[in-house]
Amino acid sequence: MPAQLLLRLTGPLDQLRLCWQAGETMLESVPFEIDPECTRYNVLLALQEMVTNVLRHAYDGDDSQPVEVQFTVTEEAFELELRDRGPAFDPLAHDVSMLLMDTSMPTAAGGFGIHITRLVMDRLEYANIDGWNTLRMAKLVRTPQQTH
Repeated sequence: MPAQLLLRLTGPLDQLRLCWQAGETMLESVPFEIDPECTRYNVLLALQEMVTNVLRHAYDGDDSQPVEVQFTVTEEAFELELRDRGPAFDPLAHDVSMLLMDTSMPTAAGGFGIHITRLVMDRLEYANIDGWNTLRMAKLVRTPQQTH
């Protein structure tokens, strides 16, 4: 049976700690096949980047707006669902190609969190459901078997 935890947050940016701590606690029980410690850190980093984007960009610092994070642990994956009421924004459609071409150190913020999330998570889905931006992310416990 899956384990689930739902956080409903409002308040200042320092509530990111609650997301990190809750995620860290849930991730302790996930037996990732490859480099579990690094995998757990990467999942937490993706979560933090996406929540930060919501608070800074979707809500423009308005800490009275809701953010919901649902953590789900199954035998196959660690799943996250991030929901916010900001303007509709599909991070999967956001063009990060310029980040990939530029090998110099970044001089401005923008798009790196989305790029990091795409790199470290195995499945990403976005939908706007009843005025809620909903980003679903999953990290598989085992690496998919490659077929020849």
